[in-house]
Amino acid sequence: MKGAIETMIGIIVMTMVALLGASYIIASLNTQNAQQYHSAIIQELEASNYSPDTKIALIKTAEENGYNFLEINMLSAADGKHYAEVVLDYNYSIPLLNQVMEHKIIGYAR
Repeated sequence: MKGAIETMIGIIVMTMVALLGASYIIASLNTQNAQQYHSAIIQELEASNYSPDTKIALIKTAEENGYNFLEINMLSAADGKHYAEVVLDYNYSIPLLNQVMEHKIIGYAR
């Protein structure tokens, strides 16, 4: 009888560890997707030569894709060249632990 209870507790613990590990893997995949999306935004912004229409379309698309917000700040360097700061805010969630944290990815389009 003691062996059956220990086996049952062991299986329950292993199941919880597997579920927690899967939650962290899913959160990591969501972060990787956000980083790839951020890179795609920067490439599209650079390819459009910082077009205001493209900027509006990118912000709208980011909201449709479930990201919290996308901020594109147009800046100028001392030598007169333009560049943009691109900030993508997304949720890093671990459902099993009921945790949702906001993360930001900041990059520059030159």
